Amino acid sequence: MGAIGFEAGQGVLAAAHLFLETSRDSAVLHVLALARHPMSKAEIARVYPAGHPLGSLAVELIDNYPDLIPGAHRLELAGGRVVLTLVFGDLSALLQGVRGQVQAWFIDDVFTPGNPHAWPSEMLRCMAMMSAPDATFAACNPTQALRDGLTAAGFACSVRPDFSGKGEMLVGQLVRPFSEPSRTPWFPHGEPSRVQRAVVIGAGIAGASVARRLAERGWSVRVLERHDQPAQEASGNHAGILLPVLSAEWNALSRLTSLGLGYARRMLDRMAVDHPEIDWRPTGVLRLARNPRHAEQQRKIAARLELPEDFARWVGAEEGSALIGARVEQEGWWFAGGGWVNPPSLVRALLDHPGIALTTGVSAARLERIDNSWHVFDASGRCLETCETLILANADAVNELLPGALPLAPVRGQISLAPVTPEHRLKAVACREGYVIPERGGMLCFGASFAHGVHDPAPRMEDHAGNIERLTSILPDWDDLSAEGLAGRVSHRCATPDRLPIAGPLHDAGAFRQDFEGIHLGWPAHRFDKARLHPGLWVSTGHGARGLVWTALLAELIASQLNGDPLPLTDDLVQALHPARFDYRQMRSAPEHRQAWSVTGEDL
Repeated sequence: MGAIGFEAGQGVLAAAHLFLETSRDSAVLHVLALARHPMSKAEIARVYPAGHPLGSLAVELIDNYPDLIPGAHRLELAGGRVVLTLVFGDLSALLQGVRGQVQAWFIDDVFTPGNPHAWPSEMLRCMAMMSAPDATFAACNPTQALRDGLTAAGFACSVRPDFSGKGEMLVGQLVRPFSEPSRTPWFPHGEPSRVQRAVVIGAGIAGASVARRLAERGWSVRVLERHDQPAQEASGNHAGILLPVLSAEWNALSRLTSLGLGYARRMLDRMAVDHPEIDWRPTGVLRLARNPRHAEQQRKIAARLELPEDFARWVGAEEGSALIGARVEQEGWWFAGGGWVNPPSLVRALLDHPGIALTTGVSAARLERIDNSWHVFDASGRCLETCETLILANADAVNELLPGALPLAPVRGQISLAPVTPEHRLKAVACREGYVIPERGGMLCFGASFAHGVHDPAPRMEDHAGNIERLTSILPDWDDLSAEGLAGRVSHRCATPDRLPIAGPLHDAGAFRQDFEGIHLGWPAHRFDKARLHPGLWVSTGHGARGLVWTALLAELIASQLNGDPLPLTDDLVQALHPARFDYRQMRSAPEHRQAWSVTGEDL
């Protein structure tokens, strides 16, 4: 179902209520709702007072309602039987970037009369392209401009009395379905799987997240892990932070971390009901400016983006000190929705599902495609698993199975742990060029180092000293710690050249470079066939230092594609994450100018 215009969601919730009353228990309703001027949570709450006929659905909508930031927000209501993807922003642009096959449209958005751009034809054409064959629509407050635009887009229209009997509504059906060649053949979507069974390699946060999203759709998932327990690599740290990254241009990193934070919070809150062992603390996060120049840049970002204050707010040093419970000397961003979580407790909870089978102590060394199935072998040649759908979530070890497939690099990171004293207590996470997390289990966690090309697995004294410097740059009064008295943990984050993760169907890199050789000559998209993919092979990797803020959303993206569901992200972000993006960027340059990718750095 598609809804153009959401307001307080009465129409959508009424349709969902009817669906729940009349459909079988296993059925799922996907609703794509687009809103140009979304209402706030407080405004929506006033629409649904206690005793409202829509009852529990309205309460769930209010409890899960996202921050008012542009983009797609996926909400799950009624135990996952109603999946609502709320998309905030300009409707014309959003309709061009949203994927789905809508069977029924509800139009409740009225463009300003006399506006020459009212009901732009491009928007209605995109609506038709997103429609399933024979899709229907109903529109309140019909106008001639809307009727003419829908007719031109391929819909047969008629006017009939509305349900109140006091007005009219426009209804109709798509009679001239059409499609157009892909504008981005180099970023193909993966095909939905014929069989609801998958194998995942890697039992860290990325692998556990995608296994869970598939299992909750009824899939059978086998997870292979080389260690004796899950969450033994970067996902094994004492604590990790959830916070967004803001930029003046609201780039892909900003959008992904901001949308990912909202989705992760909803997932954590939902899972905590059945898994109270998840150590999730939505304390808020204070991110301080690095220096006066950086502070000035961030103040300009705050003025330009005009983000809702309950999402991101620029605060002075005095207010920041009060928020975290310790003195700071810099201004910074306060992210009230941020917080920290213990990754191992989350990974264990994610894997705790009857549809997931975990096999530990097995190490995948080779992949081979035989008779339309993937075969996973260990170093001795023993076949560990066969499957049609294989998801690689094993960080930079992806390139051990598929040499040179992706530009990935391990970055060594070391955290430090110190016993908490009465003088070392915090109410919230604080970051600058490092971070410090409130007490967990009597220990204070802070860090972290970033070292390229270093593979020492043991904590190093010089890294503890560096972490103390990072800590005191945040909290100048906490200068009494000694490196000699610290514990620590080392892990290797998997990083990419553009600081974004890699999630999606894996392309055949050799074929890609051959098929798209003409890109650098300016050949248009229609001259190319879609890039060739490795059938049934998917990847979720390159999560760097921000895995906790976006792995849940990326798992939903992969699971949605595999299950044939509407996607939780707009096309521009799906392409920004696509595994083929690095080969595409290289092929746009003339051969003599192509250079090998390198990973140069990463921060919070």
